[in-house]
Amino acid sequence: EVTVADVVRAVEGPIAHVQSSPPESIEYRGNAEHLQEVWIAVRASLRTVLEHVTLSDLVSGQLPDEVESLAAQPDAWVAR
Repeated sequence: EVTVADVVRAVEGPIAHVQSSPPESIEYRGNAEHLQEVWIAVRASLRTVLEHVTLSDLVSGQLPDEVESLAAQPDAWVAR
């Protein structure tokens, strides 16, 4: 099945690049040295959602439970 991640990659390219580079190729120094791990975790989080939602899920309105649970959190709807 085609996932939302497949569509995003086809339209936008790799998921969660930082400064036009994959996060594993960027090195930070000093106090920011752990920022690379943060960006990798962000990418993993995006994949967790996007790779588990198929186009069929979208059409049917039957999203995976974990996606519905994340979207149901009030804070998820607050733009920052």
